[in-house]
Amino acid sequence: MTDETGAPAGGDAIAVVQAPADTGADLSISQAARALAAARHKPKEESAPVEQPQADPVEQPELAQANADPETAPSEEPDAADPQTPEPIEPPRSWTKAEKERFQSLPRETQEYLHAREQERERDFRRSQNEIAEQRKAIEAERQKAEQVRQQYEAQLPGVMQALQDAQNGAFADIRTVDDVTKLANEDPFRYLQWQAHQTKLQAVNAELERAKDEKSKAEQSEWANHVQKENALAAEYIPELADKDKGPKLTQRVATELLPELGFKDSELADLASGKSKLSIYDHRVQRLLADAVKLRDIQSAKTAVVAKPLPPVQKPGTARPQGNAHSEQIQALTRKLNETGDLRVAQQLRALQAKRRAS
Repeated sequence: MTDETGAPAGGDAIAVVQAPADTGADLSISQAARALAAARHKPKEESAPVEQPQADPVEQPELAQANADPETAPSEEPDAADPQTPEPIEPPRSWTKAEKERFQSLPRETQEYLHAREQERERDFRRSQNEIAEQRKAIEAERQKAEQVRQQYEAQLPGVMQALQDAQNGAFADIRTVDDVTKLANEDPFRYLQWQAHQTKLQAVNAELERAKDEKSKAEQSEWANHVQKENALAAEYIPELADKDKGPKLTQRVATELLPELGFKDSELADLASGKSKLSIYDHRVQRLLADAVKLRDIQSAKTAVVAKPLPPVQKPGTARPQGNAHSEQIQALTRKLNETGDLRVAQQLRALQAKRRAS
């Protein structure tokens, strides 16, 4: 028996079990089995490793050249990473379409410069807007504060005036005429100076009251003018004729000269109402008449379609009696046409009365 056997190329070495040295040359089958079992159960560290024959390495041409001349061996360099494509620069949103297209055709360096300048301009613009907004808030706060102080001051003026008048009636009740003033100046100069100082205070407070009254009147007139302008604009949306340069003044003139005087409005009342000096209640009997006429006109307009839809009476032969109500039908048709053409409320009232008379007959 040989101690080593060659292993196949590329395989693991096969360990060969050796009999113990004290084993005799002649072994029985049972003795050989026991010796083999004992050898298999030996610890691994006691068994000597089996050296495998190494085959002569076959050098490849490239490897041989690298081993022979390390300095001249080609070095492997990592692949250079592809540079990332820079993201496109967006033109400012406020630019026109033609300007944006022109921006896209510019070199990238010019685009970067313009983009930076535009961002700086927008930051300056937003900063200016914020500063202006803050200034407006501060000015509005100061204005409201000044307005409150002014209102408080003007509210106290009547009380101050009343107190001065009470003091005048108490301390200088005997000074009524110019002669009293002259006598006071000759006989009691010190009291005359007190009276004169009191008169100066009265005049100053009275001047402040007049000024406050005048400012209040101007503010009310301005507010009324804005109210009239707003209401006229709303009325023109529902009455297109008012917005017409020719029809609008004519319609207003008719209302002022025909309708309102007929309802009982006087010229002085109309002037005060137009200037905002007086107010008109919805419970005014003239307003209630206007509302009632408007309701009647709505009923008539809704009944026009029913009147037109009624079939005409059959044509009668000459000499035959006209049917009852034929004259009413002709009058109703004539008034309907006139109402459509003019829109006169009086025609509408006549038409309504004639329809009621026809229904009763």
